[in-house]
Formats: sequence, C-alpha cells, structure tokens
Amino acid sequence: MPKNILVIVEAPAKAAPIVDAATALALAHEACLDIAVLTPGPVASPALVPFGAMYLPDEVVARDSRANVAAVEALVAGASCPVAVFGLYDDVAWLAGDLRRSRQIADLTVIGTPEAWELHWLRRRVVETLILSSGTPILILPPDHRIAGVRHAVFGWKPSPEAIRALHDLVRLLEPEARVDIVMVSDRPRQAGDDTGAEVKRHLTRHGFVAELHRVADGGLCEADALQQFAIERHADLLALGGFAHSRIREVMLGGVTRRIIDDARIPVLLSH
Repeated sequence: MPKNILVIVEAPAKAAPIVDAATALALAHEACLDIAVLTPGPVASPALVPFGAMYLPDEVVARDSRANVAAVEALVAGASCPVAVFGLYDDVAWLAGDLRRSRQIADLTVIGTPEAWELHWLRRRVVETLILSSGTPILILPPDHRIAGVRHAVFGWKPSPEAIRALHDLVRLLEPEARVDIVMVSDRPRQAGDDTGAEVKRHLTRHGFVAELHRVADGGLCEADALQQFAIERHADLLALGGFAHSRIREVMLGGVTRRIIDDARIPVLLSH
C-alpha cells in the first residue's frame, strides 16, 4: 500500500483533474502527497522542443515557478491528506534530470496523459527518465479517470524482470480479494512448458486475489492496443505491465509496447521497470 505518492505536473491550468485524482488516491491509502510543479523556460514553439529555448533571466523564470506552485497549492487547499507542493524550473532540456536528482524516492509516481501537459516532449522525457532511473512504479492517469482503489486489474504478462516487478507493484495496490485478469497476447499456439502465466496466477491466488489467465490474439492490433482494449472491455480499474527501456549514451530506447502506452494511455496504467 503506497504511503508516499509523488505527482508531476507542468501546466497548472490543465492540472486540476490529475491533482484531484492523485489526492483521492492518497486519501484512500492514507498516504502523503508530494506534487512537483515543473516550469520550463520559454521556447519559441512547442514543436521545436527541446530546441528553440529562449533566454530569460533566472529571476523571471523563478517568479513564474512560484506563481505556478501557488496555483497548484490553491487546487489542494482543502485536501484532507498531507500535501507538499514544490517547484522546479530550468531550461526544458534539463528539467527531467533536475526532477530525478530532487525527490525521486516515493512508493508511486503519478503523471497525466499528454492532454494534461503543454509541452508533450517534456512529459515524454520525464517518463523516460523515471522509467530508467527512479526504481519507482509510474501510474499514468487519463484526465477523466479516478482510481482510489483497485478492485479489478488487468496484468499484461510477458516473462521478464520488468513484468515481475510490475506484478509485485500491482499486488501492493490491489484491494483485498481483488480480481486480476492475467493476459498474454500471442498469435502462436500454446507450447509445452509455456506455463509461466500459471505461475503468476498461483502467486496472486496465494495473496488472496481472484486470478484468471487469458491467452488472447492481437486481432490485428499492436500489443499495447490489444491489452488496453481487453482492459476496457472488462471494465478494469487498471492495466499493469512491465515497462522496457534501456539507455544508450544520451538516447533512450523504449520498447514498442511501453512507447505506445506512454503516448496513448486510455485507462489508468501502472508501469514498472
């Protein structure tokens, strides 16, 4: 059960739904909530980011940051759980690294979908950086979803260390006796010895959850879309899966499923790496 939740926002005018949802989640778990408000320096055009940065004196950007923090503090003024709001400001290219070095220790990091951000490049950079370096599961929340408790989850299973970590992180979020659909997306017939899904089911059952194993064809969809479609059709509260990424010099390479989920999460998604 998470007791220390970190939320990351960038545009206070768009932040209310994600802040409200994260506050409800913290309240449900009797957790403390930290909110990081990112203020990038001005850019010539969002389409040019991370290039096209424009110079402003630090004191001007700092003033903007304080104003953004104050706007988010107003959103949580009546919260019934402990909330701390802090700001970070820098050139847009460096903000994700600043965040990693500031407060990366949490039980859970919450971030909105692209609709909640002005600079989509910055959001992707933040998620990539946290996947690679924080060791903390990331909950991606669409703006029209709240997730105070998880009574029904879909777990996308493909044998890997990332997926096993996602399983452990999911267990900590589930309500007692919750239902979990374990989904393996594959078009090939089941082969002898291919019983890792059964091991996942046994593990969840031993924790007191109701687990069911599914092997589904992609139906012409990419794996990420097939998993999300399954979760939506089953009216699941959450989709959980392992997020694959590795760093090569200063380039982040994301697996296809992870990349698709980051850019187009249509239900709450828990990513672990």
